[in-house]
Amino acid sequence: MHDEHYKHLFAFPRMVEDLLRGFVRGDWIDAVDFSTLDKLSAEYVSDERRSRHGDTVWRVRHRDAWLHVLVLLEFQSNDDPDMALRILEYTTLLYQELARNRALEPDGRRPPVLPVVLYNGDAPWRAARDVGDLIAPCAPSLAPYQPAQRYVVLDERHVRSDDAVERNLMAAVVELEQSRSPQDLQRVVTALAQRAWDPGERKLERVFAEWVWRLAQRLAPGDMPPPAYTLEDVRMTLEERVSEWPRQWRREGLEQGLEQGLEQGLEQGLEQGLEQGLEQGLEQGLEQQRALLRRLAASRFGPGAAERLERVLEPIADPERIAEVGELIVQCGTADELFARANAAQVGETPRRN
Repeated sequence: MHDEHYKHLFAFPRMVEDLLRGFVRGDWIDAVDFSTLDKLSAEYVSDERRSRHGDTVWRVRHRDAWLHVLVLLEFQSNDDPDMALRILEYTTLLYQELARNRALEPDGRRPPVLPVVLYNGDAPWRAARDVGDLIAPCAPSLAPYQPAQRYVVLDERHVRSDDAVERNLMAAVVELEQSRSPQDLQRVVTALAQRAWDPGERKLERVFAEWVWRLAQRLAPGDMPPPAYTLEDVRMTLEERVSEWPRQWRREGLEQGLEQGLEQGLEQGLEQGLEQGLEQGLEQGLEQQRALLRRLAASRFGPGAAERLERVLEPIADPERIAEVGELIVQCGTADELFARANAAQVGETPRRN
């Protein structure tokens, strides 16, 4: 799903332009005529008839020649140690395809290539960025005979952008990839929704809206309407989901606890049994709230946060107080901030019921 949305995004020349302007540095960018961006097929067949598939290939005029931009999308938890070799192979296949189609430069030479890897793994990219780094050292007289090619990596989870989301859509992609809470997502979506989209960018806006809707399902789980058609639809849905979260946790926990308590009490058929069932059901509802918040804390801040949160929640018997802790989990950016604010608010002072 993620891969498909990226391919849809980078079917638009604006995304390639913003990628190069915002994240690929160099004075040569000023000599690029972005109005000439032309998307090419990424399906290659080598002379040995081995099919390979590159993700996205564009060409653009750079001064008086074509520059081919080879964009590879990497969606994995770790970097690829052989990426430099893959880049070299993709470049060779591209050159073979251009020669086969008689699309070389007028003097018969191959056009320059800019390989770009978009990576969204959690761990920083550490693989060699030059194929020469994968080759064992050799005598200086042999060095000129070794292959050498570098590629650009956009490590989306760890890079910082100087461009505003409203001006550079690739910066929006980076900030969306770095979103760790519904509040993060809300901030980026609000900026995108307020952006002055050109009339010709409506399809691109729709692709962003569908992708953000998918991200919202992961960061703000719960019942959500079908994929939105506009970013404003997504923004309003997120706003409703975030405001409803603490109330939903409290309501679901207590409703389930009350239901279980009533069933147990009615089965006993006695007033005392009903009272005991209700009390037990309330406690079960509270414990379900605590378990839900521990899972949420672990998802946002790691397993250690869940263990620390258990000690905070254990003495709390008031559903409203537990909901306040849930609001803090959603609002805070780090585990340290969460527990500092929880301690400052003294959310754990209410004694438990016996």
